[in-house]
Amino acid sequence: METKSFKILSIDGGGIRGLIPAKLLSELEKELKANDSEFRLHTQFDLICGTSTGAILAIGIALGIPTIDLVHFYKNHASDIFPQSYLKVMPRSARAFITSIYTNRTLREKLKEIYTKANGGTIPLINDLKTKVCIPTFNGNDGEINVLKTRHREDYARDYRLPAHEVALSSASAPLYFPPNSFTYVNEFGSGANLNMVDGGIFANNPAFIGILEATEKLNIEFSDIKILSLGTGKGKHIIKRTWLPKNFWYWFVPKPRLLEIILDSQSQITDQYIAFLQRTISKRQKSFDYLRIQYEFDKDAIALNASGNQSLQRLEAIADELSKKNIYKIKNFLNQ
Repeated sequence: METKSFKILSIDGGGIRGLIPAKLLSELEKELKANDSEFRLHTQFDLICGTSTGAILAIGIALGIPTIDLVHFYKNHASDIFPQSYLKVMPRSARAFITSIYTNRTLREKLKEIYTKANGGTIPLINDLKTKVCIPTFNGNDGEINVLKTRHREDYARDYRLPAHEVALSSASAPLYFPPNSFTYVNEFGSGANLNMVDGGIFANNPAFIGILEATEKLNIEFSDIKILSLGTGKGKHIIKRTWLPKNFWYWFVPKPRLLEIILDSQSQITDQYIAFLQRTISKRQKSFDYLRIQYEFDKDAIALNASGNQSLQRLEAIADELSKKNIYKIKNFLNQ
């Protein structure tokens, strides 16, 4: 008897460039719901992994939010989350004393709002998600990596209690862009605190490998039964020419944290290469997992992770539309074959 495939959706981090996978997934959802107006994308996947902006999308999808609403979330709130004005008028001498470029208050408020609406007016917990989820974040209080998960194993005894919007904000709290996220919670499952949670992109900006490990090691899924759809947020081309040296603090960190962008892009690239290597290695002995990576490659004109102007947003949508035109039926066939 043929075994049902275990389907994983993985979404990279990438700030406002999360609009790319959001729009691509909205086109996919539109195609898949053509014969069922009540269809929601989360029913297509057994596990969703998302880092940073990908965590925002992963949790939103797992709550059953229509992906077109997530597209509107980025477009409607980009300038509130990433205001572009105040650093321009702040004296450079004063910038050295800021702890982060942006406050996280607006992002927390907007995440709480859209997630609560999807949950019938009640603030959702990870326990309320409709499919299995893995969200990478770094616990600055303990100095350890954390992958926050739904309660899909008996020994997963705490993460399910956490408010969904705080988990998303924790994974999206990129150093320099936002302060570390600290929060307390009290609900029917108990109470607790998480301190100084930092963007999971510092170790898993592309969380596809985490999905493979979760499926095989924790859920006992055979490699041969796994299908992974991995969506990037655009790969920048980071070229540092000798003639540009020496570089100072302002070039690397303020107002655009170039060094962090290099780290995040590099982590996504090496994960993609690790997965390809693992796939080739397994294939020598048995049927391996199926893996489809969709990624856009910028030239020298990469859109910044904190861009929020209309021109940047329109360009991100245009990139997603082009990716959709080239890949939407490939994705459908990949998931359904």
